[in-house]
Amino acid sequence: MKTRFLSHLGGAMTAICLACASLFPIVTAPQDAVAQDADKITIEFIGFGANPDFYAVLQGSKLSGKSLVIYQIGGQGPKLVYPLAKTSLAAALQSKEVAPFGIQANYVPGMTAPAGYQLGGMVIGENLQLTLSASGQSMTLGYAPIFSNPTKTKVAQISIVNAFWTPDSKRVVILLNQKLDGDWPVDTDVVAAFTLN
Repeated sequence: MKTRFLSHLGGAMTAICLACASLFPIVTAPQDAVAQDADKITIEFIGFGANPDFYAVLQGSKLSGKSLVIYQIGGQGPKLVYPLAKTSLAAALQSKEVAPFGIQANYVPGMTAPAGYQLGGMVIGENLQLTLSASGQSMTLGYAPIFSNPTKTKVAQISIVNAFWTPDSKRVVILLNQKLDGDWPVDTDVVAAFTLN
C-alpha cells in the first residue's frame, strides 16, 4: 500500500520509507511560551540554507524582541540565535555568524508540495498527526505535540498556518499556531520540520 502510494509521488520520492528513521521531526516552542503573561510569540519563515537541512526563521515577541533563529532538521534546539535589536534582518543574514549558513528565500510555500502531494493534519490525543496525501491515499509524515495546561485538563487549539518546501519537495518546515486560554494562556507559533529521503 505504501509502495503503491509512493509511486504516485514521482521517481525522486519512491525511496521514502515511513517505517524507517528517514523522517526527522523537530518541533520547536520557545521556552517562555507557557509564561502566565500570555506573551504572543510569532514566527516567520525566512528560508533554507545552502545545506537545506538548515533553515532560518524570524521569531518575535513583546518580551524578547525579534531574533533570527537557525535550526537544523533533526537537531535539538536552535543552532544559532541572532538578536535583531540593533540590526536589520538583511544585515543579520550577511553577518559573519549567519552568512556561512547561506540562508536564501529558496522555498515554495503552501499546503501542496511542488511534487504534488497535499499536507494535512488531524488531532489525535495530545498530538497533531501530520499527513501527506496523493491519488486518494495518505501516509503519516510525523507528529507535533500540543500544549496543555499543567494539569492536562485543557489542550491548546492548534492549526497549520503554512508549509515551506524545498523545490525538490524533500524537506518541509511547517508553521503551526497554538492557542490556550485560562490560567496558563498560550498564543504562540511553533515549527515542525521534516526531511524526506
